[in-house]
Amino acid sequence: MSVYDNNGTEKMPPQVVLQGRATIRFGALGVEPQELPTKKAFLSVIRSRADLGGNAFITGPTVLGRNPRCSFPLHDFGVSWEHATITPRGEDEFVLEDLDSTNGTRVNGKSISSPRILQDGEKIFVGETVIRFSLADEMEIDFHSEVATLVGTDPLTGLESKRRFDQAFEFALRTAKERGSSLAMLMMDMDGVKQINDTHGHLFGAHVIGETGRIIARVLGYNGRACRFGGDEFSAFLPEHDLTAACYVAEQIRLAVETAGMEKDGIPLKPTISIGVACCHEVIGELSRFVSMADEALYRAKKRGKNCVAT
Repeated sequence: MSVYDNNGTEKMPPQVVLQGRATIRFGALGVEPQELPTKKAFLSVIRSRADLGGNAFITGPTVLGRNPRCSFPLHDFGVSWEHATITPRGEDEFVLEDLDSTNGTRVNGKSISSPRILQDGEKIFVGETVIRFSLADEMEIDFHSEVATLVGTDPLTGLESKRRFDQAFEFALRTAKERGSSLAMLMMDMDGVKQINDTHGHLFGAHVIGETGRIIARVLGYNGRACRFGGDEFSAFLPEHDLTAACYVAEQIRLAVETAGMEKDGIPLKPTISIGVACCHEVIGELSRFVSMADEALYRAKKRGKNCVAT
């Protein structure tokens, strides 16, 4: 039914129903539409073995590269240590430049030989990694962040997924070997979770596993990476840590778990954790052997009575 004003002019209704399913709302009459949300320059990894879903704003000169200290670090051996840079010019111009990388930089599949202004939606190819450049609003950014969390995070502990951890560990092992630096690994197994499950139920066991994962992440900070290896077991690696430094970090984790004062539904829960540490200055070539060394150290910690660190 049409609606008319006092002058006989037909008025647009506030909403129109389409086939009884969807509704398009035009807003109240006489109200100006809201301004479009401000968009920000944004990078998101859309293809990668280890970095899928990674994303970041471009707030200043941004370096893409294998160096962990790069603004946008990438775990890809086809990427140079410092591969390319994106530099803002003004409010809405962003310039991509290759930094004399070994394998070059491509945009939408075409190699670049000089600085190039990026357009919204273009794809940057470096090594085996593809990064999408976009001008995104807050809703789009939230979407990408949520996808990254789903793809790369263990939902119980908040640690990164084992798949992503394994790829990053392999990358760290090869990097340490190439650069002659040390690398340490921690294998961790919680003590007392079975007793908590048997006494209070598996929800209580899951609670202490989740809390322990968050403790490990807090202690490690930016010094290493960790994942839930399976069940109530965890693993972590620490680049550029010798055996003494790695054992110090392991002891911090052990003590933090022991003194955490965990509880659920008013019931105190007191798990502990046993940790095995392995480290090589001249890193061995096989990942599996390195894991076995840490596993053997963990076995020694368990044999000593649990709730301790062993090498």
